[in-house]
Amino acid sequence: MREVRLVGLSADGSRLVVEAPGGEQFALPMDERIHAALRGDRARLGQLQIELDSRLRPREIQARIRAGQSPDDVAQEAGIPVERVVRYAGPVLHEREHIAQEAAKVGVRQDDHGAVTLLGELVESRLAERGVPSDALEWDAWRREDGGWEVRLTYQAAGKERSALWIYDAQRRTVSADDDEARWLIEDPAQASVTTLRPVPADEPDQPDEGQAQAEPPPTPAKKAARRPATKPQTPARAEPRRKKERASVPSWDEILFGSKKPNDK
Repeated sequence: MREVRLVGLSADGSRLVVEAPGGEQFALPMDERIHAALRGDRARLGQLQIELDSRLRPREIQARIRAGQSPDDVAQEAGIPVERVVRYAGPVLHEREHIAQEAAKVGVRQDDHGAVTLLGELVESRLAERGVPSDALEWDAWRREDGGWEVRLTYQAAGKERSALWIYDAQRRTVSADDDEARWLIEDPAQASVTTLRPVPADEPDQPDEGQAQAEPPPTPAKKAARRPATKPQTPARAEPRRKKERASVPSWDEILFGSKKPNDK
């Protein structure tokens, strides 16, 4: 055990400042345990330790870690030393790492020849096109309230930290995208680039049906005279052709995420 010397109180008087032989300083919160220790009240100090231990049992520590909290978060919320949390967090952190690795091995695409592409392989390939190396990808997982697992991929792109979420079913060994970034990473670029265009109808007058035109009897001379207009009709002014509206340019998901098109795109 290394010895430290008391330096004094912190500026706000809420912590004791101690210094190690190497000059490194530490701060101890001035809680009731410190006061009991300074008084030499061992009975009270032991009682406080029992209350502290019963406040957060090992099973609850592991449940919080499995739900996605870090050991530091658990220790800070519970007001206990992080060393005590780490003592029980190790197996659960390994479990989270294992689940993330298993999710990355799930097949998410199959070509015409039956070859299957795994989630991790597909993600690495898509991000490599954007200059993101595979060793910069960080996978993590945590248990959801419904019993399923949430898998998160974190990486740096375009100077920002980004993340993608999938829901992993460990029993069925399936993954499904849980946000837009995850959908973009596993979508098929060929299908995503297909745009459905509808023809624009021309401004032409309705033509009579061919069958109806043949069925109409030829007009007699009297009927022709009745149909002939008394005066020559005026030629209507030709209407200006309507201009087709230009289709608005919709940015791709690549441009939204990275701010520019792929390097090979013109």
